[in-house]
Amino acid sequence: MKIRLTPMAEEHLEDVLRIEQKISGIPWSRRLFEDELGRREDRRYRVAVAEENDQLVGYLGMLYIVDEAHIATVGVDPDQWGRGVATRLVLDALEAAHMERIKDCTLEVRSHNERAKRLYQRFGFAPVALRRGYYHDNGEDAIIMWLYDLDAPTELARRREIADELDQGGSARV
Repeated sequence: MKIRLTPMAEEHLEDVLRIEQKISGIPWSRRLFEDELGRREDRRYRVAVAEENDQLVGYLGMLYIVDEAHIATVGVDPDQWGRGVATRLVLDALEAAHMERIKDCTLEVRSHNERAKRLYQRFGFAPVALRRGYYHDNGEDAIIMWLYDLDAPTELARRREIADELDQGGSARV
């Protein structure tokens, strides 16, 4: 599937919230997304739109803290899982962080979310800690993952390989 990535804007929120409701036990509110979009100086929110029908199929939000990035939210419409949408969003986020001279990146992932963990591990994220009972909807643990040294030659090569696979029409399945 061909997608284009574009900055998230107010007009995207209805579709973003539709996906949030489908995938999240604790969906973010419209107000939270609006607040995040209002803080452009240290935030990067992007949406993935399918070129074939202009349907919003995914999104990612990231914030910068000094020389670190934190991927705060990633969502893909379940009908589009396995088609490389999340891979493209994470690749875009890491490339943007690298261009901003960000050194390291972190995120939390639900302990049962094997698909997401495989995706993040493919990009070089490694689990470093466990936050027990982090998710208040069901008491599930969060795995804290870090990717260190975004500008290391091995990390640049890893992202280049993933980008090449996507460019060759692969879905970059994980």
